Amino acid sequence: MNIFEIAIQMEIEGASYYTKMAGQAEDEGLKSIFSLLAADEKKHQAIFEALQSDAAIPSDSLSSGKTDMKQILSTFSSEFKQKEKTHLQAYESALEIELKSIEFYSEYLASLEDTREREVLNFIIQEERKHYDLIDTIIVMINRPNSWVEDAEFGQRERY
Repeated sequence: MNIFEIAIQMEIEGASYYTKMAGQAEDEGLKSIFSLLAADEKKHQAIFEALQSDAAIPSDSLSSGKTDMKQILSTFSSEFKQKEKTHLQAYESALEIELKSIEFYSEYLASLEDTREREVLNFIIQEERKHYDLIDTIIVMINRPNSWVEDAEFGQRERY
């Protein structure tokens, strides 16, 4: 199995996982986020398939969605944190998947000599980092009530 087949399989599994998560999420904000992540993974799959066959990369695959994640995060319901605690382990698994993707692609990037392939892989690594940051933010939102202390005694804290 070559690098492209491995990458394509990773993206297929990622899209499948995020589609499943979107179906399980009770909050509309989370459904939107996981649906976007699934769509991104499908775009990455198309990119790797094009690279594997030396075809032109679909132009819409390289367009980074300018979705405002803060706006999506602001749509979360007030009950979100309590409801989604039951899915915390799934979000942590998604975070691990994204980290493994970043590490895998970064390791492979060092061996590439083709400029086009390096540019595309750099783009995908950046996309995977965005996914990682987004999932990490969700985990922080879920865990924050367990660790957040609001008291002048503890000094300045970041805005919650």
